Amino acid sequence: MDQFDPNIPGLIEGDITSVAVIDPPSLPFQVGNLVLDPKQAFTVEIKWKVFGAITPVWLAALDQFWDVNVYAESLGDGPEVRIGNVSNKDKADFVACAGVNCREYTVTVTVPPNTLVEDDGNNVSGIYKLVVSVFLNSSLGLPGFDITGFREGPIIKIEDPN
Repeated sequence: MDQFDPNIPGLIEGDITSVAVIDPPSLPFQVGNLVLDPKQAFTVEIKWKVFGAITPVWLAALDQFWDVNVYAESLGDGPEVRIGNVSNKDKADFVACAGVNCREYTVTVTVPPNTLVEDDGNNVSGIYKLVVSVFLNSSLGLPGFDITGFREGPIIKIEDPN
């Protein structure tokens, strides 16, 4: 499921277009993988876009520093945690994309080793649904000019290969 706010068709809209789990992040090429070694770091590449007639005006009033978070929700028993983020101090640059005033952003979030645990045979399933949020803060006050988007998925399995 993908949600974006504000969503004023034709004026300003958004979409998280891609959430890709890359493992391992150290290879010279990217390999998507949904079964991950708990002892190894992995990355999550997030792409989103904002578009519409008033996009440049709306974005000009904001601080331009996106706050991107990746959460893992255990399916069955297990932890539900934020596994990584790119904070406000890390400016997300954009490129133009197809559409009226379209701006596309890409960030990579690194998840440290030993952040998620595998199936322990008892209380932890080792299967997690990822949820991504992107947020652009506004200091303009009411009625609220913040921009936010959410995307559920993919689902990953944590499994020690040994």
